[in-house]
Amino acid sequence: MYSVTFLRAAGLPEAALDLGPMSFGQLGCPQDDDKINRDEEEMAWKFLSLAEISIMLEQDIAGVEKSLEEFLNLKHRLTSLTEAALLDYYVSGFWWAKGLEFSSVQIGGFLTLLNVLLDNLETYHMSLEENIQELASAMAGIGLNNSEISGGFEFFTIDQAKAIINYVKSSLFQHYTLYEYLFHSPREELVIGDEEICGMH
Repeated sequence: MYSVTFLRAAGLPEAALDLGPMSFGQLGCPQDDDKINRDEEEMAWKFLSLAEISIMLEQDIAGVEKSLEEFLNLKHRLTSLTEAALLDYYVSGFWWAKGLEFSSVQIGGFLTLLNVLLDNLETYHMSLEENIQELASAMAGIGLNNSEISGGFEFFTIDQAKAIINYVKSSLFQHYTLYEYLFHSPREELVIGDEEICGMH
């Protein structure tokens, strides 16, 4: 597990330092090498498949946007603020990870992490502090050899984990209230007109 010093250095608030059992479901379990390899595959491909990631890696940003639009089944992104925000969330995340030259497994795992954190907000109505703890739990075990505590993302390096924490802070956590509004407000308030957002002006 990350030390308190590491988490503070990464800029996470004190709430992230209280790491209880979380929904990633893998904390506190001894793991041999085969188990770790299986977990890597499991966490990397929970959101997108290797084939889907491989196709997107060959596309420009417009192609990535189209691929994710189809995968997420977004039919109204031009008129729905929620769908537009969802598409931007994942396209931006993919392009950021690609720019850092993450491997296919690492990109898949990163998108899985983004999906879990957003689903925590949308489906489980987690508070910001609860979701920060989820992120800290996901980072558990990275950079440690034969750790008995794992968040399932050991295919990241410590430097990559720090970059991911900073990215999630700026892309999701700093705008948490806005995302809560998008997902939990009446749908009719989130329709985009040609020049204005109805119900939000």
